[in-house]
This record gives sequence, C-alpha cells and structure tokens, in this order.
Amino acid sequence: MVLRFLKFFLPFQHLNDHQLIELANLIQIKKIPANETFIQLYSDTTYQYFLIDGTVEVGDETATQWLIHSRSENSRNPLSRYRPSRYSVKSVSEIKVVIVDLETVIQFADKAAHEDASEKIKAHYLYKQLLKDLSNDRLQLPSVPDVAIKIRQSLHDEKSNFRHIANIIASDPAITTKIIKTANSALYRSIHKIDDCQMAVTRLGTKVTSQLVTSFSMKELFTTKNKSLKKRMMAIWKHSREVAALSFVLAKITPGFNPEHALLAGLLHDIGAIPIITYADKHPEILDNELDFEQLIEQLKGEVGAAILTKWNFSADLVTTAREAEHWLRQPGEKPEYCDIIIVAQLHALVGQAAASGLPKLDEVPAFTKLALGQLTPELSIKVLEQAKEQVEETINLLA
Repeated sequence: MVLRFLKFFLPFQHLNDHQLIELANLIQIKKIPANETFIQLYSDTTYQYFLIDGTVEVGDETATQWLIHSRSENSRNPLSRYRPSRYSVKSVSEIKVVIVDLETVIQFADKAAHEDASEKIKAHYLYKQLLKDLSNDRLQLPSVPDVAIKIRQSLHDEKSNFRHIANIIASDPAITTKIIKTANSALYRSIHKIDDCQMAVTRLGTKVTSQLVTSFSMKELFTTKNKSLKKRMMAIWKHSREVAALSFVLAKITPGFNPEHALLAGLLHDIGAIPIITYADKHPEILDNELDFEQLIEQLKGEVGAAILTKWNFSADLVTTAREAEHWLRQPGEKPEYCDIIIVAQLHALVGQAAASGLPKLDEVPAFTKLALGQLTPELSIKVLEQAKEQVEETINLLA
C-alpha cells in the first residue's frame, strides 16, 4: 500500500521497489484536522508535503486561492516545493499527508535519474562488447610495471638482501629518488638524513619498500596518447593520489591496518577505468556523448579493476576494493576492511565538490562507523584529517 501511493507522486514515480522501500522508512504520515494552515506563505520549511487524502486550499501572494483534491492530477507534486514557500496551504477537511525532508526528495530524485542512466548505458553496444571481451579474456589489461614485479619476486628470494633490492630500484631513477625522499620524510620520523638507496631500503624495511615501489610505479599506467582523453586520465590519477594519501593517514590511526597497503589500495581503486579509456580511444563515437562515456566508466570500472588485480595476483582485499570501492552502503561484516578505508577516504576527498551530489553523508555509510574515526562525529573526523593535512599533502607530493 505504502509503495503504491508513493509511486503516485511525480518525484518518486521512477524509483524501483528497493528504492521505494528505502524511502518508506524515511517518511512521516500525518493526519491534519480541518481548517489548519500547515504551510505559511514565505515559510522556510525544509519539509515537503504530499496529499494522500482530503482537500486543501492553496493561496498565493496575490490572495488567489484554489483547491487541490487528493488523487487528482495536480496533487502529484508536493503542495509547496519552493524555499521559502510561495504558497499558504490550509486543510479544508481532515487530511492525511506524507511529510518528507527536502534533501531526501532531492537524493531520491538523483537516484532515479542515475538508475535511468544506468539502464540506458547497459543497453549500449559498447557496454555489451566490453563485458564480452572481458569475459573472453580479450580486453587489453595493463601490466604490472617491471620494477614492481622484480621487487615482489626478490621478496621471495632467500638470497635477496637490502643491497639486491636497492640495485633493482636503482634501475628506475625516478623511483629511486622517491624512495630516498620517503625515507627522509616526516612520515617515517626520520632524524638523520640519508642520500643512498640501500640505506633508504634498510630504514623502510623490505616489505614497506616493496609496497611503496609498487605504488610509485603506478603513475606510468595512467597515460594515453589520445589528447582528448589525456585530461580525463590525469583527473583519475589526481583523484587516486588524493584518496591514496587520505587512506594512508586513515590506516595510521586505525588499529590493525598497514598504511602502505592502504596507500596502494587507494591508488588502485579506480584502475579499472584505464582499459575503458583505452578502449574508447579505438571507439571514438562513444566520446560524442560525455554522459554516456562517464556512465560506461562508472558501470564497468569495478569489474574491470577486479580483473586487472586478479591477473596481477594481488591480494584478495585489493581485488575487493577495486570491485566495491563505490558500494557506499556495503556491510559484509562488523570488522573494518581496507575497502572501508577507501570508501571513507573517497567521501572525504569529495567534500565540497559537485561530484559529491547524491552521495550519502559520511555518517550514513557503515564503513565510517567501523573505523576509528567512527567514534567521532563527522565534523570531528574531518578535523582530525585537517590536523593531518601536512601528512596528506606530503604523501600526495611523494606520489606526484
């Protein structure tokens, strides 16, 4: 019954059953006696009223008045949808209304629009072709950079030592510089400055060095020869860097997590976008519609990213993170996971940006409550990260 009358109202008519059930838990149904003005002209209420039963009298600033009856065509919109209200609304008989917070109305309207866009992109031939190529192992996936492979292999070699690992790193001058710079940074509480790669590896340890080398080598994957796609690829790399830096700091203040592993998880959470962008280079017609292309990336990057990291033999938690990093309401268990860190880091990174529109608030996602920051309010958690701003910026610079 509740789902049926919610679907009658225009802002909710495109919601699916799951979304309607979610909305039903957020609404208030109220009876209002006859002759009560429950919306004042120019009032700044944050609530919208939808008429279920009865008749109301609506008046505007010119004193013009008209009636709205329940289940009529003009009752399908909220009784006053503007802030401040352009109308006064009075019950003629006893009425029944649905009361919904304006932000909730906007949030669910965005969900409906996103759902429509998702259905459209799933019907797109490129979506189907990409999935087919992925399932048939024909999609061109990026490879782990050579220096990262050699470092990982050396960790399993009993003869390997700090000098051997330093020699491998030395084959890449840019990464050598970054490893030395990291070892000297405040992130690792360095006191005595070093300028030698072997000493840097000794200070950091082989496992941390391996994770950092893998992270530092990832930038070379976020490249394309197509000038029109280069800006998009760089935007993804910039976002990944910021999420990685925030994840590093979040892992440092959350017991049981390895900051370097969280850093790598943050860098790789959007890696599935790379082959999709490369694919678009060969199918330039998809670039004619910006929205379709964005939807194509959003719909497929999780599965493509998981396929890449599985191919690379990376750990299961990194594969899960690539697949589920934007499943904002995921809650597989009570214990926090690296994917939870990445979800919280992303929401922090998007604060104040247009991309955050329609996303849940920080304290609405299960991941937030599971991390150490979840013991704080969202305002205090943001304050904690602001206090760690130098660490975040230093980490971003190391990855740049």
